[in-house]
Amino acid sequence: MGIVLENVIAPVSEDGTTNTVNLRIKDGVITRVDEHPLPVSRGDTVVDGGGKFALPGLVNAHTHLPMSLFRGMADDVPLDTWLRDHIWPAEKRLTADDVYWGSLLSLAEMIKSGTTQIADMYFHTNSIARAVSKARIRATLSYGIVADKLDEHGKSQIKRARETIERWDGEASGRIRTAISPHAIYTCGRGVWAAAVDLAQDKHVPLHIHLSETRDEVAWAVKEWGQTPVMALDSIGVFSVPTIAAHCVHVTAQEVEIIAQRGVSVIHCPKSNAKLGNGHAPVVSLLDAGINVGLGTDGAASNNSQDMIEEMRMASLLQKASTGDPTTLPAQEVTMMATRNGANALGMGAREISVGQDADIILVDLSGVDAMPAYEPFSTLVYAAHACDVTDVIVAGQFVLRDRKLLTIDEEKVKYEVNRRIGRLSED
Repeated sequence: MGIVLENVIAPVSEDGTTNTVNLRIKDGVITRVDEHPLPVSRGDTVVDGGGKFALPGLVNAHTHLPMSLFRGMADDVPLDTWLRDHIWPAEKRLTADDVYWGSLLSLAEMIKSGTTQIADMYFHTNSIARAVSKARIRATLSYGIVADKLDEHGKSQIKRARETIERWDGEASGRIRTAISPHAIYTCGRGVWAAAVDLAQDKHVPLHIHLSETRDEVAWAVKEWGQTPVMALDSIGVFSVPTIAAHCVHVTAQEVEIIAQRGVSVIHCPKSNAKLGNGHAPVVSLLDAGINVGLGTDGAASNNSQDMIEEMRMASLLQKASTGDPTTLPAQEVTMMATRNGANALGMGAREISVGQDADIILVDLSGVDAMPAYEPFSTLVYAAHACDVTDVIVAGQFVLRDRKLLTIDEEKVKYEVNRRIGRLSED
C-alpha cells in the first residue's frame, strides 16, 4: 500500500528548520507530512524512525561508475600521468561485462552511503544503464565523446551518443535520463563540440562536461584556442544548451559571471580535485554569483571513495581552510548542494521533504557513538556521521536499502565478479 516513516527528524520548513514528523509515501511521492501520528492501513510498511534524520536522497552529480574497477590502481600521481600511463591503457581492456559489474560495485557503495541519483559519463553505456536499472536508482547517463575532429571517428562518437539517448532516455519508469558528453576541451575539437550542441538541441537533453579542471588544461586552451576553456566554449555557443559542468577549479571572476549568465550548473568534486593536486573550485564565489552548485565524487579511481557524506565534509572544510573563515559553507548549505542543487542540475528527483515531492528519501541514524549527541542534525550529518550510519534508502517510493541491507543488488555476487577481473585489468 505505502510506507509510513514515524518520528523522523526532518527539515520541513523553507529555512531548513528540523522537526520530528511522520511521513507517508504512496505511488512514488510524499503524500503526508505531519507532526501527529498518521493512520496506518493494512499492507503499509511502517518504519520506526526514532533518532534518524530523514532528508532528500544525496545526488552524486558527476561520476564514472565503472572506474571503481581501478580504485587504488594509480594513486599519488599527477592527473596527466594518471590518465595517460595508467587509466587509459586499463580502460582499453574493459569489456561490456566488466563495465556492468564495475557499475554495480559503485552503485552498491553509493546506495549504502545514501545516494539516490547520479550523473554518469563513460562508455559501454548499455551496460551502465542495465546496472542502473537493476539498482533502481535515478541516473542521467551519457556516452563520453573523445574525438579531435568531426571526421569518421568523430561522427561515430556522435552516433554512439545519439544511440544512447534513443535507447535509454525515459527508461526504467522514467528514472533514467540522458545527456551529451563531449569529454573536455582538450579531447574534443571544435567541430565535435558543435555537433554535440546540435544533438543536445535536437534531443532536448543537457550537456555533461569536464571544465577547467587543471591549470594545464587552461594553459592548453589558451595556446590552442586562444582563450580559456570557459571563454572558448562560450564563444562557440556551447552554453546555449543546459550544461552540467564538472570541476570548474580554475575560473576567473569574469568566467564565473559567464557561467552564471548562461545558467550552467557547476558540480564540485572536492576530494578528487584535492587528491590529484588540482586545487579546489571557488565554491563561495560561485554560490554568491547565483550559480547552482552541486557535488560529485568523480570516479572511484581518483577519489577513491563514492561516499557523498564524506564529500560534503570535504567540501565544507576545504572552503573554511582556504578562506580562513569558519562560517564559510556551513553544514546546512553544503547539504543543500548535495541534495536540492544536485536534483536541480539533473532535473529530477526530490528537492525537499514536503508533500508532492518525489519519494527519494534516506534515513541517517544519529544515535551511534560516532554521531551522538546530535545537537544539530545538519552539523552532525556533515561533520560527524559516516556512510555506515545510513540505514534506509528509498527511491521513487521503493526501498533499495532496508536496515542497512541492499535489496536490489547481490553484494556478494558483485564482489565475486569484480575479483575475477582484477588481474586482467591491472596487467602492464
